[in-house]
Amino acid sequence: MAPAATDIDEDGSWIEADAVDIRQGAVGRVDATEVTVSQGAIGAARGEHVDVTMGAVGAALGSHVTVSQGMASTVLAQEAHVEQAFVRTLIARDVTFGRPSAVIFLVAQRVSGEVRVLLDWRGAVAFGAAFGVLAGLLGRGRARGRGRG
Repeated sequence: MAPAATDIDEDGSWIEADAVDIRQGAVGRVDATEVTVSQGAIGAARGEHVDVTMGAVGAALGSHVTVSQGMASTVLAQEAHVEQAFVRTLIARDVTFGRPSAVIFLVAQRVSGEVRVLLDWRGAVAFGAAFGVLAGLLGRGRARGRGRG
């Protein structure tokens, strides 16, 4: 069977392939079945398996996403494993944390392991409500200021 065609943008900002392995490099977007990043960065990664080790990813979407000793802005997965890493937003069915890790926003059906969550769903609702009230008050104050001028 012939290997699937690989589509790479000329400037390296977008890669589509069966498997992508990035070592000490950076790519804007990757669409692949298997995505592996070691000491590198990806803006957005989508695949069946996304594995980031000592690297960074802006957004990771996949069935199985692993972030180890790295950082992720947003992770959407069926199963996620986070080890000694920082994740801003993590939404998954099952999440396993190994060694101390930190997450700002976490939404998951099942969570196991040692993690520090800065805002769980209750905290996120309270944060959103407070932000909405503050934004509404500031918006009304600006509208009154314009009406006087």
